[in-house]
Amino acid sequence: MITHEGIIEQINGNHITVRILQQSACSSCHARGACMASDSKEKRIDVSDHSGQFTLHEQVIIEGKESIGYKAVFWAFVLPLVLLITLLVLTTGIWHFSETGAAACALLALAPYYLLLYLYRNRMAHTFQFSIRKNH
Repeated sequence: MITHEGIIEQINGNHITVRILQQSACSSCHARGACMASDSKEKRIDVSDHSGQFTLHEQVIIEGKESIGYKAVFWAFVLPLVLLITLLVLTTGIWHFSETGAAACALLALAPYYLLLYLYRNRMAHTFQFSIRKNH
């Protein structure tokens, strides 16, 4: 289970916006001040809740299934990598492009892929659902 602590920033009917502080794995390290690899970012997560038990500025826990992370990695990294490698093989091996042309073609093919992901972001958002619970 993926969990994050957050604070409710906005409540609009059944939609709750929670601000979380997403930290890298090394951000809790004692040497992070001297290291350039540690980082943290504020994110806003939209959650649906029909219970009406939450209030503004309340500290809560956001939870999501681990499969959400796997799906996100697949769509954002694995599938584009497979597309990139497939196009490199096709353009160099079958269509006999130069290496530069093959690389350019493969990279240009990623633009429509990421554009499609962007256009379908609202539809995909339904598969990336988080739940909310009180922080005790």
